[in-house]
Amino acid sequence: MFSFLKHYYPVFVQGTAQTILISIIGILIGIILGLFFVTLRRSKVKLCQYIARVYIAIVRGTPSMIQVMLIYYGLSKVLDIPQIQFLGSGLDRMIPGSIALGINSGAYTAEIFRSGLISIPRGQTEAGLSLGLSDHTTLFSIVMPQAVRNILPALGNEFITLIKESSVLFYIGVQEVTAQALGVGGTLYNFIPPLLVAAIIYFVLTFSMSQVISLLERRLGTAYLKVNQEE
Repeated sequence: MFSFLKHYYPVFVQGTAQTILISIIGILIGIILGLFFVTLRRSKVKLCQYIARVYIAIVRGTPSMIQVMLIYYGLSKVLDIPQIQFLGSGLDRMIPGSIALGINSGAYTAEIFRSGLISIPRGQTEAGLSLGLSDHTTLFSIVMPQAVRNILPALGNEFITLIKESSVLFYIGVQEVTAQALGVGGTLYNFIPPLLVAAIIYFVLTFSMSQVISLLERRLGTAYLKVNQEE
């Protein structure tokens, strides 16, 4: 059933490498945007709060495939991205696709960060401000490190979702795992075996991510207990 892999395994390796790369870029962009918009959401300026709410509402309320299409075609009109081939895809497709994933993830990540910040007692913020620290320093030096421990499972789930969501990039010609599987299926006139291979690859990637998140949870939990015992 999987004998075709003798000839086609290089394209699956290439597709997997591309999926990993665009997922990492998407995760990094998502974290940066998440931190930025959660900061706006907590701002005392009403306009900043409004901008954050609009961004989150639009991204969460529209399909990721439409977002990918809009960003791809929009950037193509504004920027002249070179069509340099990398891992089987042009940068003019990979870059907009990765940005689209990051923008989509940023809205969900912002809400995850916000829920984590809400879970931290208000007294932590007041303590930081009473020591003369600025709002920004208090947020990122005192409150956020504690919040990360609480939101790590939800953050891990968002990263896993992003890896799977990367499959929508085949609509703009990014040769990630799904696109490669469909290409092989078209050549073989049988889509089931290649898609099964793609499913296995996605499972390995997401399972590995879940194990990394679990390890981080245990380490943070151990560190938190040590701090409490010392106190």
